[in-house]
Formats: sequence, C-alpha cells, structure tokens
Amino acid sequence: MNTFAGIFDSTTAFLQKKGISPEISKGRKAEHRAVEQFQKQTGIYLPENFCAFYTDFADGFKFWWEMSDEVWGAFSIPSLLELAEKQQNWKRNVRDFLDDPTSLNQCVKPSFRPKAFQIWQKMESWIPFWDEGNGDHFCVDTPGGQILYDQHDWFDGFGSIAETNGIVAGENLEGFLYNRSRFCFRPDKSLWWGKFGEAGAIIWEPEYFDPEFYRGN
Repeated sequence: MNTFAGIFDSTTAFLQKKGISPEISKGRKAEHRAVEQFQKQTGIYLPENFCAFYTDFADGFKFWWEMSDEVWGAFSIPSLLELAEKQQNWKRNVRDFLDDPTSLNQCVKPSFRPKAFQIWQKMESWIPFWDEGNGDHFCVDTPGGQILYDQHDWFDGFGSIAETNGIVAGENLEGFLYNRSRFCFRPDKSLWWGKFGEAGAIIWEPEYFDPEFYRGN
C-alpha cells in the first residue's frame, strides 16, 4: 500500500468507528514532467519525499472532518500549480525584507538585526503548503526536506520574544503526516503550535493533544 494512502486510510477507519466520515478531495497523481515544470518555473527542486506525494499519491489533497464547531481535524496540500504560486508569493515577501536594509528597523534591535537577516535568508528556500489561518504556515525547507512551522510575527520583538523561526514539525512530509494522523489531524490543545518554540520542535506526544482522538503509534 502507498505510504501516504495508508496514513489517510487508517485515520479514516479510526474516525468511522466513531461515526465520523471525513470529507476527502484527491487530485490525480502528477506526472513527473509536472514536477519538472514546477522546478523550471520556480528554480527550486522539491525534496524526494515531497515529490513522491505528488507523483505517487495526489496532485492536491484535502482531508477534513468535523464533530462540532470545536472538535474537528484537517489537512490539505495544494496542487503543484498552486504550490508554485505560493512559492513565488513567499519569495517576494522574503525578498522585500532582504532587499531593504531598513526593513527591520522598527521591530528588531540593532544588535539582533544581522541574525534576523540570516534567518530571512534561510526562509527564502522554504515553501508554505498549509496556512494556519492566523498568518502562520507549515513549510517545506527544500534543501533538506524538513517540515517547519513558520510564525508570521517571529521578528516582532526579536531577541526577547523569539530568537529564531522554523519550529521542526517533521524530518520529511511522510513523518509529519504520520505524526499528525496519530491525532486525527487535530490541532494541539493550546491551538497554537508556536508554544513549541522553546523546544525547537513540535512534541508529538498525547499529553499535548485531545486524548479522544489519539489513535496510537
């Protein structure tokens, strides 16, 4: 069985036992030439595990379930065409900061600005694929394939509130999805992934999630 298919199929089976039927929208598998076109258009090579999602599973995917207004789970990933647009918008935003030496003057103390600009440089190779709805994103760091959580206001108060950006959410897309599926794609209890900033990585343990929707390892 395809690994990605297995992740969503097992989650669906768990939810159905609770009387919940997830809504699923799945695009056709992408051809390899579509990945090549993405890379030609953006100048960025997608990590192998990320490419596999598109070519072996789906070119665009949505998974959603809801038991009440407060109890729900969701995951989606855009098509390659949509991902290219997201990457280009993201890069423009990052370059707006990098190309203006005064862009951080109002929010970052002078002694911290060199480090802040180094972080912006790293972020140029990220691609957001999941929007949290509050301005934050889950991104793929294209050189290594890690999944990182981006806090949109990380540089606000840099050096006192936060000193970096990019909370590790998974070593690759498969690992990230597997861990999220263990909790049926529910958000963590705090409803803010940024709480894991001090740890530097999201802690995928039951104590941080809704126990009713923990389906084990």
